[in-house]
Amino acid sequence: MTVQALDLSDTEHDAFVRDHPNGHLMQTTAWGREKEHTGWSWRTVAVGRESEEAREVTGVALLLFRRLPVLPFALCYLPRGPVLDWSDEETLDALLDEVRRVAAEHRGVTLRIDPAVRASDPCCRDALERRGFARTDPGEDAARTLAQPALRMVTDISDIEALHQALPQGTRWSIRKSARSGLVYESVGREKIPAFYELMRATGERDGFGIRSLEYFTTLYDLLSPTGDITVSLVRLDPAQAVEGARATKAESHKQLAALEKKPDSDKRARQKESLTQSIANADELIDTYEAMVEAGSEGPYLAGSVFATNGTRGSYLYAASSNEHRNLRPNYLMVWQLMQDASARGVRTFDFGGIDASEGLEEFKRQWEPERVEYVGEFTQRLRGATGWLVERAVSLYKRR
Repeated sequence: MTVQALDLSDTEHDAFVRDHPNGHLMQTTAWGREKEHTGWSWRTVAVGRESEEAREVTGVALLLFRRLPVLPFALCYLPRGPVLDWSDEETLDALLDEVRRVAAEHRGVTLRIDPAVRASDPCCRDALERRGFARTDPGEDAARTLAQPALRMVTDISDIEALHQALPQGTRWSIRKSARSGLVYESVGREKIPAFYELMRATGERDGFGIRSLEYFTTLYDLLSPTGDITVSLVRLDPAQAVEGARATKAESHKQLAALEKKPDSDKRARQKESLTQSIANADELIDTYEAMVEAGSEGPYLAGSVFATNGTRGSYLYAASSNEHRNLRPNYLMVWQLMQDASARGVRTFDFGGIDASEGLEEFKRQWEPERVEYVGEFTQRLRGATGWLVERAVSLYKRR
């Protein structure tokens, strides 16, 4: 049977994306609806083989359109798409024909795609270049040039016990420290999104980047929560548990100090005694602080938060934030580890931390979770309107490199 255009419902489109090995959250209709709030419009297309007896979907795509200022044209972008088997050239030709047809209806001047396909795929890049697509040169600043980072950090969470054993000793210590310090992990609903948003504001101000609006996050939650594909997490300092943790630390320090008193004096022993004495003093100070919070009826401040989304067996760590207070308690370690455990129990197999081209501190944090360095095939562009497309490409390129 010949591959032809198909008319799919949103549910059918999303089911195909969810179950396909090259599917991605950004190719779902929920992502299209979310992008409406940032000035984009969207359409879906699908192709496959159909007869009176059966229908087989073989490829789909979510197209985003951004209108250009002044000019009556639009940019067309397929984020992490299209979704198909790249060795199926008949499907690819039919799907691209449909993509171009819909793009023309929206007066698209350029077509940009960045498939969620590994660079090692033997078919994808060659198939696109033979069809007139040019791979985008990331240049010296890929974060400004590319719509999505090609290099990712992805952790395999299919065997959570094996992962725990493989984690660096320092990572496991940080997880234990956060739990012993009275931190509590919470998977929250829509009503707590403002608390997460305040953490995002603090993080943006501290690290010097702009953040999405509160409406953006509530809309994202509303779109993904009906299917259980989003988790908003918060980590809170519980004063009562923190008191117990500080007391336990103090007791352990006293125990170690008593043991040292029985050993011969030495410079090393003196330094150890000084460190333990300081630990006891710090614990006393924390106990006083936390007991005051308990007496005041405080539930404790939120110290970290995140938004984690899934699509089939793939999970994406979309947003993370932290308070300026108590950062030494490692709240993000507790949060990520709990997220990984919960996601793995639901059948999620990969935890995508996002791009490598991030801040040095954030990149170092990602490396603590035994990630694989994954490189996608990259971003490709095709001009749909000749000279107009070239002028638009130049304008967009110059704008991004400002």
